[in-house]
Amino acid sequence: MKKWLLLLLLAAAAWGFYEGSGTGEDIHPAGRPAAAAPASGGIGEIFRTFAAGLTGLDVEDLAPASPAPAEEAPAGETAAPAANGSPLVPQSPAAAFSGLRDLMDFPDSLERRIDRSRFVPSEDIPDTLKKAVVAAEDRRFYEHGAIDVMSVARAAFANYMAGTTVEGGSTLAQQTVKNLFLSNERTMTRKVRELFLAIQLEKYYTKDQILEIYLNTIYFGHGAYGVGEACRTYFGREPRDLTLPQCALIAGLPQAPSAYDPIDHPDEAKQRTAIVLMLMAREGYISPEEAAAAAMDSLFD
Repeated sequence: MKKWLLLLLLAAAAWGFYEGSGTGEDIHPAGRPAAAAPASGGIGEIFRTFAAGLTGLDVEDLAPASPAPAEEAPAGETAAPAANGSPLVPQSPAAAFSGLRDLMDFPDSLERRIDRSRFVPSEDIPDTLKKAVVAAEDRRFYEHGAIDVMSVARAAFANYMAGTTVEGGSTLAQQTVKNLFLSNERTMTRKVRELFLAIQLEKYYTKDQILEIYLNTIYFGHGAYGVGEACRTYFGREPRDLTLPQCALIAGLPQAPSAYDPIDHPDEAKQRTAIVLMLMAREGYISPEEAAAAAMDSLFD
């Protein structure tokens, strides 16, 4: 199944580049040409929306762009789309080699990127917080591998019906490797690298270890990286001392840390907390009555 999905993703990448100008300029994360050509036929549109569900890119980012003069990369270098949609910039052989090394020597590459001395150990992270994160970010985390086929299909359908990307299918493994290894550029190339790295993460680490790494490296807003800093920043306490609504708030922050910051945006934070509590109840982690009561509790008791 994983091999089939990899082939599908690579085919989607090839389709995206082939249908564009032939230089990789068909992907424009920002500043897209005003005269972008629509996809030809219903099959192409469906394929684009499925690829958007798989990659998390906007449907428009996968649309063929109108032909435009492209900057030529220097001899011996490959042009890669810039993250801001500006003209293509060369991707050096050193960068390509670094990416290959990350795959071939994955555990060492990952460990060099994290500081375990600052980690909150898994046993000191309350089970309620872990369940809140799974409910909010990856409800089938313990059931799938590097990617979640069901989430991809659901996102593809939702994106097709909306005509744009309204939902993504990224797993916690994908989010973790993106945070540690990759930039935020919205390109198929990065998503392919993300998928391969996520497969390596699932190969070398258990689910509980992946969740621990995720919680200790993800950005929670207000300058706080990792769950320990987040709990101290927002509540002045350690993760093990969080209440149920506080666990729900922390779990809901990675989706949009600035927008749900409880210090700067308390109303939005309260709404996000209620949503995460509802998701926890849907998964059976808490009862609907517990979710309703916690939603009414103060976040800063």
